[in-house]
Amino acid sequence: MGKEKPYLVVILIQLIYSGMFLLSKKAFDGGMSTCIFVFYRQAAATLVLVPFAFIIEGKDLPPLSFITFCKIFGLSLLGITTSLNIHGVALKYTSASLAAAVSNCLPVITFFMACLLRYESVKLKTSSGIAKITGIVI
Repeated sequence: MGKEKPYLVVILIQLIYSGMFLLSKKAFDGGMSTCIFVFYRQAAATLVLVPFAFIIEGKDLPPLSFITFCKIFGLSLLGITTSLNIHGVALKYTSASLAAAVSNCLPVITFFMACLLRYESVKLKTSSGIAKITGIVI
């Protein structure tokens, strides 16, 4: 069972994503606002994850400065929330199948952007470079 565990986790995550796409599409087709749906999704995630954070990391919490809090808040607002709102609007006008296909392209798009901005480099003569290109092609 030890060797199969990572594969089962990946399959479980993909099933959760598929369920989320289908649930989102059903909610949007029923007339729910994409912004309200994203708000409820973020609020539910917060309510579920905060207790785990305090239980697991509660003893070792470093102090959080106001500047760090503002940076985290800004990143959450502009990064995750905005991308979820855009994704919701796109899902409202397309299908859940297209949303699932596009979400699987995100690592490829991120890799291309990192290469364009020179955060990532690819050396085709090394095994890691060949692995990167193979992963992108697959």
